[in-house]
Amino acid sequence: MADEMRVGVAGLTHGHVWGLIDSFKKAPSVVLTAVADETPLLDKAAPSFQRTYKDYREMLEKEQLDALIVTSNNVESAQIAVDALGKGIPCLVEKAMAANAADADRMLAAMRASGKTLMINWPLAWSPWLYELKAKIDAGEIGHVFNLRYLNGHFGPKEIGCDEWFVGWLYDEKLNGGGAIADFCSYGAVLCRWMFGMPESVYCLRGNYTKDYDVSDDYAECVLKYPKGQATIIGTWAHYGSDVGANPVVNGKTGTFGIQDRKIVKTASGSEPQTIEPKPMEIGNPAEYFLKCIRDGKTPEGILNPEIAADACRILDAAIKSSKSGCAEALGARR
Repeated sequence: MADEMRVGVAGLTHGHVWGLIDSFKKAPSVVLTAVADETPLLDKAAPSFQRTYKDYREMLEKEQLDALIVTSNNVESAQIAVDALGKGIPCLVEKAMAANAADADRMLAAMRASGKTLMINWPLAWSPWLYELKAKIDAGEIGHVFNLRYLNGHFGPKEIGCDEWFVGWLYDEKLNGGGAIADFCSYGAVLCRWMFGMPESVYCLRGNYTKDYDVSDDYAECVLKYPKGQATIIGTWAHYGSDVGANPVVNGKTGTFGIQDRKIVKTASGSEPQTIEPKPMEIGNPAEYFLKCIRDGKTPEGILNPEIAADACRILDAAIKSSKSGCAEALGARR
């Protein structure tokens, strides 16, 4: 077929890879051509692909790929993307783009030099409420927004049953970029960057508060300071249960938005709470969106945009630095 897309996968140690493989299996005209990984996970993936490799470099050398899914640890994923873009192959990199802003910048440079698509996939991006919420904020429906609070996480990768290869790098501060802060504050960082721009400064507290094994942090709380507002983002590997409240919550001068059961609840003084059902997304999965960007020559939008994701890496770098210094770290606010 003229529009057949030969898709490869580099790395299987990011636990989100299996959902991505399923997404691409269902996409029209996709041929899952090759997969590369050095762990026993390669045997699990092999039946879905035409060929397998132990080394992603050999795969990139031998295969003629139209697109690549990159799902290794946060350090290797950055290098894979740089190598693949250098060969003219568009890349979808699973969140959080990179372990640090320096690697994110290398990815951006490779993208610009190649002129090829780079998309950073966040599971959050496929939530219809996200776009409805931003549209309502931008339309001024609750006036000037001065506060956002967002929590993301669970009670730990090992505890929820992630495989040993995913756990292995998530718990390695160098390969992940942190602990729970890298895993889950990254969602809040990219959300705030997209909605409000870069903050003026970041202050962070984090630590290993509940685990009886070594991990850099199982809970992190970051406060992002904006010229006329703030945001608190929380990442956790320590939470059992939930406070059953809205999440996220956005406070404006004339009202509040909260997300509950994937719906937007609007509250304001003197009126009854209003529940808003988000509009369905035109494209609701990463495979179709990524392939459309490649075919149309479009840069991914929203939190899928690599420039936005790279700024989220800058926010987390500053947060980690703050957690060590005990002081807020300046960033320089910009839209």
